[in-house]
Amino acid sequence: MMKGKTYSTIFTSAIGALVVLGILIAVNALFANVRLRKDLTEERIYTLSGGTVNMLKGLDRNVTLKFYFTRDNPDVPMPLKNYAQRIIDLLNEVVSHSGGNVTLEIYDPEPDSDAEEWAQRYGLTGQATGMLGLHPNLYLGLVAVSGTKEASIPFLAPALEPQMEYLVIRLVQEVTQVSRSKLGIMSALPVMAPPASPYGPAPGQPQDWFFVSELKKQYEVQRIPMEAEQIPADINTLVLVHPKGISERTLYAIDQFLLKGGRLMAFVDPLCISEEVSRDEPMGGMPMLASDINTLSRAWGVEMPVDAIVADIDLATPVNLGNGRAERLPTWLTLRGGAHMDPDEIITGTLDSLMLPFAGAVKGAAAEGLTLTPLLFASKEAVTVNSFMARNPAALNTRSGTPAPVAALAVRLAGSFKTAFPAGQPAAEGEESPADTPDASLKESERDGVVVLIADVDMLANEFAVRALNFFGQTMYQPMNDNLNLTLNLAEQLSGNEALIGLRGRGSFNRPFDRVLAMEKEAQQRWQEEEEKLQQKLQDTQERINELQSAKNQDQQFILSPEQQQEIEKFRAQRFETQRQLKEVRKNLRHNIEQLGMNLKVINMAAVPALVALYGIGHWWVRRKRAA
Repeated sequence: MMKGKTYSTIFTSAIGALVVLGILIAVNALFANVRLRKDLTEERIYTLSGGTVNMLKGLDRNVTLKFYFTRDNPDVPMPLKNYAQRIIDLLNEVVSHSGGNVTLEIYDPEPDSDAEEWAQRYGLTGQATGMLGLHPNLYLGLVAVSGTKEASIPFLAPALEPQMEYLVIRLVQEVTQVSRSKLGIMSALPVMAPPASPYGPAPGQPQDWFFVSELKKQYEVQRIPMEAEQIPADINTLVLVHPKGISERTLYAIDQFLLKGGRLMAFVDPLCISEEVSRDEPMGGMPMLASDINTLSRAWGVEMPVDAIVADIDLATPVNLGNGRAERLPTWLTLRGGAHMDPDEIITGTLDSLMLPFAGAVKGAAAEGLTLTPLLFASKEAVTVNSFMARNPAALNTRSGTPAPVAALAVRLAGSFKTAFPAGQPAAEGEESPADTPDASLKESERDGVVVLIADVDMLANEFAVRALNFFGQTMYQPMNDNLNLTLNLAEQLSGNEALIGLRGRGSFNRPFDRVLAMEKEAQQRWQEEEEKLQQKLQDTQERINELQSAKNQDQQFILSPEQQQEIEKFRAQRFETQRQLKEVRKNLRHNIEQLGMNLKVINMAAVPALVALYGIGHWWVRRKRAA
């Protein structure tokens, strides 16, 4: 009897297991094409932005995305395969939101296959991963095709992952847009490389700054000479970079361009260190490295003082000063999203961080007919200092600067502009009268215009915006911050193309250690206080020595009196004690930071196991009580 019951139990269990298995198979078949995902990251970096979704829904042309990846190559490391899968996941998200306008094709370009031949036709770059490197056996690229238009990303290096959504959508836009906007770039710096030689680029030939090369991917970019007396009528947006030495007649041309409804993006700077770096030959002394367009901007109600550099201890950036020394310099500003950028603006709302070395401040209020919107701003602790103090960290002390709380670092002016040249075009050099009469020039806007004024130029330089990486022999550029993203966002907004704004900077995994930054700020403030005390003691001692010196006879002027020697020894002792206290401040700072790091390690390594153990003990205790 027991034996029969055992067989019945086993049979019933087997039937139940088969039923459960059948249900699982049926559910899996029913929901195989249903993709459920939940993005729990703070910045929602795995979720398509609203701008992407809107653009995909508005597509009026079919687009085919072709993803080429050599997945079966045994030499490809697993992290790279995982990265490729994340790209596929993103591409599937794009397809799912396109309403059927975008399709995805995935190819494995094995050696000597048709897929490899097509990858090479599309311009994808193969990499050799084998020891001998005889044949390119790794492809990781993306192609977009729409009708007769094609565009590709030759190689999707892992460094590009934070910008992957932007890159994919830009590719889609490139093959679907009817025409490209035209941008003009005018600069006193070599931001644009000279025209290419028909015989190919010479070794060491200057290259475009990276922001220019990125603009060229989306716009038709034209160089405008610094001495231009007219802006071409087909230019939609003018990008003005460090207009040092710009003439009155060129400013007049920009003025008239703006009054005709043109858009202007102006980068000016009270201290442009990129100019110093770009010189072929060093100049003696301390050259003026400032630029401004105050002749124009005063007519708009604002200006940028040319010898006022913003210093902000809250935004100080760690800078390597050489010889193993690193200091947090208040004149190298690191701006964080939300706190120092307008969170409600589409061009700044999704940015995470910006670096502005030696930035200026835009002061004033919008003139009649204009609206002013601050885009970037310093903290309440900001001050302005002169260029000498800014360039000499030893002489820099924010407590002695001119208070400039929440100084505007970038502003946008929009509306109806009035001319800065009511008398008409200025006379050319050597002429006594203007080239045209006042009636021949515009006095106010024919239609509304827009100006974005940024009080820093160095943020555009490669050294402060991107880092060069070598990946399989190719040079890739990875953004260090959102400097490039801000520039491209501004270009897209001014050119009337906002489809891509908000897609950049969304993949940042960087999290600032706010507590460490606060500790460093407190230590730096204490350092400055102690330094001020030392300087005051030095001044008092010098005055006392001078008093003693003036009280001596003429024949004793070159002999130190006992009182003078005593004052000097007293000051030396005070200086030694103050320097000892300064070292103690630094020592305590390092100790506090190290202690904070140790506490975090203990929490990370011990807290989770402890919680699991406590849960296990609690669960055992509850079961024991129930059993009792």
